[in-house]
Amino acid sequence: MVPATRGGAGLGMNETIGALCALGSALSWSVTSLMVSALAPGIGTFTINAARTTLTAMIVIGWMLVAGGLETVLTLSMGSFALLAVSIVLAIAIGDTIFFESAQRIGLGRAMTISMSYPVVAASLAALLLGERLTAPIVTGGLITLAGLVLIVMARAEAPGQPRPWRGVVEALLAALAWGVSVVALRVPLDEIDPVSAQAIRLPVGALILWVTPWALRGAPVLLRGGWPLFGRLVVLAAVTAVSSVLYGASVKYAGVAVASVLSSTAPLFAVPLGVLFLGERLPLLALAGTGVTMIGIVVLRL
Repeated sequence: MVPATRGGAGLGMNETIGALCALGSALSWSVTSLMVSALAPGIGTFTINAARTTLTAMIVIGWMLVAGGLETVLTLSMGSFALLAVSIVLAIAIGDTIFFESAQRIGLGRAMTISMSYPVVAASLAALLLGERLTAPIVTGGLITLAGLVLIVMARAEAPGQPRPWRGVVEALLAALAWGVSVVALRVPLDEIDPVSAQAIRLPVGALILWVTPWALRGAPVLLRGGWPLFGRLVVLAAVTAVSSVLYGASVKYAGVAVASVLSSTAPLFAVPLGVLFLGERLPLLALAGTGVTMIGIVVLRL
């Protein structure tokens, strides 16, 4: 299969770019999660996810056409096309949707804490199937980063007395599994295609699959009654998702599955300051400690 491009002497230029793309994707995902959590009540997570994926697909296809990526898409092998389709079904149709469902049941903080385990799944599968080397800095830095994220999310979690329905926990675990397998399926086609063109294939497939489900159609009437104000918010959500998806693809292509999956899971690192700035939340000491630990983990990853 595809060997890792990273050696044991630190990150090269491409890997550094990939790491920065992963952090940018994490920032975008934190904004996406907050926006979906605000829009989902009364409409449904399936419907919101289908609508944002459809609009995102339109944005990314336009982006691809302007960038001249159509020829690359037309010459893509069937095997890579199939892997792209599998990756988007797992990532958005399954992973994102059940993550948002989990966040509705047990809160965004707990759902993020559990689903953050997906880099472990991704790194293990990448080592087994793609031949990526799990070097000491990757393993150590990844574990430190995930430990810091757990501290951050614990600080954002809801009151201790709030119930924790088992179904929400299972959904978060399934989301982690789906995301972990998805990123490995995405890695191989990225040797043939650029990240923008890859997302231009993946996103329409995801949108189509979401809209054929009865759960997405159930909330469509409410979505249509929302009018232009709701449509405007969905366009902003789709634009953020488009940037996040392309950055994520670039991070997997240039930094490898293990590094990209760990760094792209740092969304809670950005969610804390966003909550302070826009929601008036206080910054607990535990969150500060977690931020420090996470930054140490990121530094170790780049050794």
